[in-house]
Parts: sequence; C-alpha cells; structure tokens
Amino acid sequence: MRINCEVLVSNRMLPSLSLNNKRGGTRSSLGIGCPPGSKVDVSSLFIHLCTAQNKQGTKYKVEGNIQSVFTKFLSEGKFTIRFKVPEHDLCVKADPVLAKSFLHTLKLGIQNKDIKKLHLSSLTPVKQSQVERPKTKMVITTKQEYPITTAFPYSLESLRINDIELTWVEARMTKLKRLHYLHLGQNLIRELPKSLGQMKCLTELHLPSNCLTSISHTVFSGSVQHTLHVLDLSNNKLELLPHTLGHLQSLTRLKLAGNLLERLPFSLGKLNKLRTMSASNNRLVEVPASMMCLQLDTLDVFGNPFTSKIGVIGSGVLEEVPKLKELMAAYCIRRGWYNTE
Repeated sequence: MRINCEVLVSNRMLPSLSLNNKRGGTRSSLGIGCPPGSKVDVSSLFIHLCTAQNKQGTKYKVEGNIQSVFTKFLSEGKFTIRFKVPEHDLCVKADPVLAKSFLHTLKLGIQNKDIKKLHLSSLTPVKQSQVERPKTKMVITTKQEYPITTAFPYSLESLRINDIELTWVEARMTKLKRLHYLHLGQNLIRELPKSLGQMKCLTELHLPSNCLTSISHTVFSGSVQHTLHVLDLSNNKLELLPHTLGHLQSLTRLKLAGNLLERLPFSLGKLNKLRTMSASNNRLVEVPASMMCLQLDTLDVFGNPFTSKIGVIGSGVLEEVPKLKELMAAYCIRRGWYNTE
C-alpha cells in the first residue's frame, strides 16, 4: 500500500546534540510492503518513505521496531509513527480515509494476519508525479493543452478552459470533488449537463460567450443551490431562464448581459443575498416586481426595449414609482418613528 501525504521526519537524537529539529513537512509518498523476492511476512515488512529529493526512499523495519503509534488526531488525517531504530518520528498528514487505511494495513502486518492478502507495496523507487504537490489550478487556452488521454487532476480547485471551441461540459469535470471555480468562457457550449448541479464545492460558474439557448431546471436544483456565489451567463443566446434560478440561496453576483431574454423568472425575488446583477442588452420589456424585494447594490438593465409605464418594474400592480419622500414616510411608520413636536 502507498499513500501521498505530508511527512515531517523528526530525529529524536538532535535535541540531545543541541541541534535544531524544527522544519516543515515535505510532500512524500509513504508505502508499506516487502522487498521484491522476499518472503511475505512481518519479518520482511518495511515502511518506505520517498520524497522528491530521495525517490529511492528510506526503509524502516516494522517487526519489533515500532515503539508507538499516535492517533489522537487521526480523524483529521494526522498520525505519528515512532521507531526505535533509527530514533525517528514520522509525523504524517494525509487524507483521513487514506490515513486510516494505511494504519489498518500496518496493524494487520504487525499482527501477521492475512498478510499475503494485504495490498502491499513493492518498495521500488517512486515517480516524480507521486511526490509532487497536488495540482489545484489548471488553465487551458489551446486545444493541444486539453487532456484527452489523461484525467483532470483529482485535486483541482480552479479550472479555466477558454477559447478552444469546447462544445460540451464533460462529466469528468463535474466529478471533480474539490472544484470551486469553473470558467469555460469563449467556447461553443450549447447545453449544460444535469450533473453540473450536483457539484458540492462549486462557488463560481463562468460561461460567458458560448452558445447556450436554454438551461434545464435541474441544473440549479442540486447541491449548487447552496454553494454557488457567482453565475456568469453573459453573451449567450438564452431566451428563457429556469424558475429554479431562484433556488440559488448563496448567489451574490448574476451576469445575464448580451442574451435574448424577454422575461426574467419571478423567482429572482428569492435571491436574498444578490448584490450585483447585470441584464443589459437583452430584449426585456419589463422585469418582475419581485425584484423590489432584493437589496441590490448594482443593477444594470441598459439597452433593453422596456414597454411598461415605469420602464423598469413591470408588474401590473404598480402604477407609478413612489416618491422618495413617500417611501421614507412609510418606512418611518413601519418602524414606529413619529415626530412628537
């Protein structure tokens, strides 16, 4: 078994020699297994630590050589293995699931239980990719850079793919569990997959200058309704928006400029956290009266052929925009503020 993790090697002899033992952890590959050709039992079991500087690795014998294993913070993926010889402590930080799995394998190995059935490492030198830090950001601006035969790094948090004539959003993008920023602007995307709505960490979705004509109501019905803060659909060919747009409880910025919209969904009034909205250069003849409930800092509706009497709010109920003095008077009455003079 082998896991990628952060490891701090602490030499317990250094303090007695008045040497500094403080340094940061190093990206490492930590394995447990037997050397090639050796008998598969606890007597030949080793823990193998490899780093970018030492791909051959350092081997620590397991049998009779582990003094303690500290697991107080195992739920956070942290544990420490204390060896007798050499007097080293391996302070490990890994994914909690991998950390528990590694220690479980170590425990069975020490007990010499079903050791031949365990998934053990061959203790061979590791590749550079195994000791590199996980890639969190990826920018693709040419077709040649787009990964076709390889997968997107599982650790991606930010993905930008611009101007490569991309025609669809692949499922392997929506399966990136840590992705919170996705920018697919200046492409040829015509529709969005339903799986996009199930992304649990997505906070920003940018799709400007594509070929979207409509969006399924299911896209905004999944996990994104709790996580999405920024939605950019500007410069597409959208004629309608789904009513589920109003389900995006955390949305603060909405960009709809440069589409073919004649109406906006009434559910927009439910976006309590929305502060900035742009719907300029569409075909809007009115915007829903429910937007009066919003606390917007910026609203851009320039370049629309409004036909309602008051130009912006078209509801069939409001006949005219109340004067500021009337609004202030109504507010004071609701708050119980009266002039007693």
